[in-house]
Amino acid sequence: MPEGVLAPPTRDRLHSAANAGDARILSHAMRSRAVDLYLTNGSGRTRPNRRWKIDLDALAFDPIPGIDAEHEVSFTGSLGRAIALPLATAAREHAETLARITRLVDIERWKFGALAMGLSSFGALVHVPAEYDVAEPIVITYRIGASSAFPRTLVLLEAGARATVIVEFQNAAGSFVVGTSELIVEERAHLHFATAQQVGSDSIALESGVSRVGRDGSIVLASADFGAGLILRDRETSLDAPGARLEQSALFLPTGAGHLDVAATVRHVSGHTASQTVVKAAAGDNAIARFLGNIVILPHAAGSDASLRDDALILSPHAHIDSVPALEIACNDVKAYHGATIGAIDDEQIFYLRSRGLDESEARRTIALGFFEPTVDAFPTAALRESLTQRIVETLR
Repeated sequence: MPEGVLAPPTRDRLHSAANAGDARILSHAMRSRAVDLYLTNGSGRTRPNRRWKIDLDALAFDPIPGIDAEHEVSFTGSLGRAIALPLATAAREHAETLARITRLVDIERWKFGALAMGLSSFGALVHVPAEYDVAEPIVITYRIGASSAFPRTLVLLEAGARATVIVEFQNAAGSFVVGTSELIVEERAHLHFATAQQVGSDSIALESGVSRVGRDGSIVLASADFGAGLILRDRETSLDAPGARLEQSALFLPTGAGHLDVAATVRHVSGHTASQTVVKAAAGDNAIARFLGNIVILPHAAGSDASLRDDALILSPHAHIDSVPALEIACNDVKAYHGATIGAIDDEQIFYLRSRGLDESEARRTIALGFFEPTVDAFPTAALRESLTQRIVETLR
């Protein structure tokens, strides 16, 4: 291997990096187990082919995180009786809460969730006590340097609690980020959780997310991904008890030679649960994107109501998007729907807007903004929605 070119890390190197991690965040035994799971678990993705050039089961990276000063986490928002702490502080002051979330979420079932656990170096804990409503959004900002980083975001809402949590990633050029979001929403609690990525075209960002929702609880999930050489997102939401609800929205807009791979699974574990997933995707230049959406309704989940809608817009003759929606239904008394569309911008729409005084590029931006509007509206604050709209406009220029 030429000098300066990374190779997939060896088992010994991964274990050495895991053993150097903070044992208060996660014990060395659990880190070692997570690393072994990373090495044995498959990514669940298609092997490289004529379009997909990246082998997700053999990624090359440096497992040694950058020094702590390169990676920062900060918080805004009035907390009241809730807590929002860096993971290292939470490990000292709220070890039982960290252990509880880790035990219930089981993020290490996913290949890159296991890697993030094994090498976790920093992150954040949000804990909202029972029957407490956090009035302002809690904003977590990760500022990540030009090296490897393995942040974990853990959120626990106890019974009857309410909160909005926004996670923003600001990555330096050349960063390799593998993170998790581990969310527990107990009975009658409500969480609005949003993630926005701002990463460079030569960066890699991989995230594994698991959510569990209890009786009469609800969660709204919104994610936005732009740019990056590679973005991979795995998310599973489990509706564990009657009355649990999910609203999930995602938008992604890769350009250049970017590769983006998003998989979302909704598990209706109990009956009388409801989920709605809406995805809006567009790809320009030579970008490649893929969305895998799956609704799983288990045998005792009668009365479940689930829908999945995925719409994709091709902005360049050289771009490509795959859409793979799926249903796994093991119960008769349910409502379930999925649908997908893939197409280019309609020439008649462009002609109409040009007849109203817009040039062709302005017409295309206007159509794309309208296409993304339903998912932008799912984000929790006006400032964030405005920022996303501006990012879409800048990307489409």
